[in-house]
Amino acid sequence: MSRAHRSFWVLTAVTVLAAGLVADALAADAGPAADIALAAGALLLATSTALLIRVLRHLVTSAGRHHAVPPAAQTADGRGRKAGLRSKVPTTNTHRP
Repeated sequence: MSRAHRSFWVLTAVTVLAAGLVADALAADAGPAADIALAAGALLLATSTALLIRVLRHLVTSAGRHHAVPPAAQTADGRGRKAGLRSKVPTTNTHRP
């Protein structure tokens, strides 16, 4: 498991716990303790959500970049199969009658 995957799961857990803290603070009786819990939970929820979105975007873009050209469609030099074939096709007519 890569560092980004671990971060994703840790941030997911923190975000869920922060959402629970906000819900508990909203359900509690009004008072300074509930206000502090709500402020702390909302701050933690906003921060963890922003970081979670950032890590998720990294995971999605890195997955798309690694799977853009399947290995079976690549030539030995790393280019795509179609690019390799195009380079071997003559561009002018070299046949003379």
